[in-house]
Amino acid sequence: MTRNNKMAWPLRGRAFVGAGLLALMTAGCAHYHLGSSVPPEKRTISVPVFVNASGQPEAEVLVTQAVLSEFRREGTMHIASHDTAALEVIGRVTGCTLTALRNDHDRPYIVVEYRMELTADVKVVERATGKVVANPGKVTGQTIFRTEADLATTKHDALPRAAADLAKVVVRDTVGAWW
Repeated sequence: MTRNNKMAWPLRGRAFVGAGLLALMTAGCAHYHLGSSVPPEKRTISVPVFVNASGQPEAEVLVTQAVLSEFRREGTMHIASHDTAALEVIGRVTGCTLTALRNDHDRPYIVVEYRMELTADVKVVERATGKVVANPGKVTGQTIFRTEADLATTKHDALPRAAADLAKVVVRDTVGAWW
């Protein structure tokens, strides 16, 4: 056996081991889709203003804007008018709650940090048939904020962040309905 043949076997062995490792690493990606699994004819969506049953002023406007922004950012669905969209998001803001998280060390009766939870009932329907194609159901968005000035001002500033968090869930569940 020549010197070159002796060197070839270790190289071939490494190639087999490398191929085996590659096969094991990609086995977990068997269900991964390149691109979107949403059918092309279902990629237009309208988002009418949510109904506000939360008692929190402006919640319906902020949630609607956040959902529209998140659909644009995610990019699978295209925003369309009510008349031309294949799908429609139907939403109702149902609650806005504050939970005290931390009190001032020197003045324990003063709350300095809160969690805001914004909840909504959401479903996505096919406009032509009325069939529910995605049903996220009760969706929650939240944010944590410190009371810098007065509670009303900081609560007003925190509301868009909670709405944006809620919107991420709505869009994820809508696009994920076809997985």
